[in-house]
Amino acid sequence: MSEKKRLIENKRGQVTIFIIIAILVIAVVVLIYLLFPKIKSTVETQTQSPNEYIQTCISEKISDTLKTISLNGGTLNTNGGNSYFYLGNNVQYLCYTNQYYSTCVVQEPLLIQHIESEIESGISDNVNSCFASMVASYRNNGYDAELKYSTTEMLIQLLPERLVVTFDNELTLTKGETQTFNDFSVVSNTNIYEVASIAQSIVDWEQGLGDAPVSTYMDWYPNLKIEKVLETDGTKIYIITDRETDEVFQFASRSGVLPVGY
Repeated sequence: MSEKKRLIENKRGQVTIFIIIAILVIAVVVLIYLLFPKIKSTVETQTQSPNEYIQTCISEKISDTLKTISLNGGTLNTNGGNSYFYLGNNVQYLCYTNQYYSTCVVQEPLLIQHIESEIESGISDNVNSCFASMVASYRNNGYDAELKYSTTEMLIQLLPERLVVTFDNELTLTKGETQTFNDFSVVSNTNIYEVASIAQSIVDWEQGLGDAPVSTYMDWYPNLKIEKVLETDGTKIYIITDRETDEVFQFASRSGVLPVGY
C-alpha cells in the first residue's frame, strides 16, 4: 500500500472514531436531560432528612402566622372579639374598660400561652399537609413509608429568641433497610417571646395606673422601639418593634380615660 493511500485510510478511521464519540456524547446528554428531574428528586429526598423536610415545609406558614398574630394583638382572628380598627388591622384589646376614670380589666392574663395556642390553630392544617406530602415524596422515590400520628397534640413553645414546635409522629422508612424517625421538631428564629412579654408588662401598668411609661421601657430595652398612639375615644395603640429583627407586636388598651373637657 502506498504511503498516500495509508494516510487516507488513517484519516477515515479517525473520522469514524470522532463520529462514534460524538454520537455517544449526544446519547449521554439526552439521557441526562430525560432522567434529570427523577435524579434530582431522588437526590433531594435522600439528602434531606425527614425532620429537615418538615422544617422546610412548615417554616413559611409559621412566619406568616406569627406576623398575623402580632399585628392583631396576640390573636389569629379578631372577628367577634373586643378590638379596635387601626391602620387596616383589628387590634385586640389586651386591657379594656368602657367606663371613664376607671382602670382597665386584663383581657388575656396568660398572653404567652394564648399566643402559643393561636399558633397551633394557625398551622395545624399545614402541618398535616406537610407530613402527608413527605410520605408521598418518599413513596415516589421507592421507599415503603408509613406514618403513625401521635395521639397527643403538637407542642408549641415560645422561648427567648426562638419558637419550637414539636411533634411525636413516627415515620418508618424501608428501602433495603428500615429506619425509624420520631420526635420531629421545627425551630424558628423569632423574638416574639420578649416582645410579647414587654406587652404583658405594659398591660400591668395599664391595669394598675391607667398608663405605661414607654420611654422608661426603651431605656431598659434599647433593642426595642415602643410607640403609643392615642385615639379620640381614649384607646391607646401600643406598637412594640424589635430594632434588630423588625418584628412588630401591637395591641390596644383603654384605661384611665377622662371625659372630654377634663
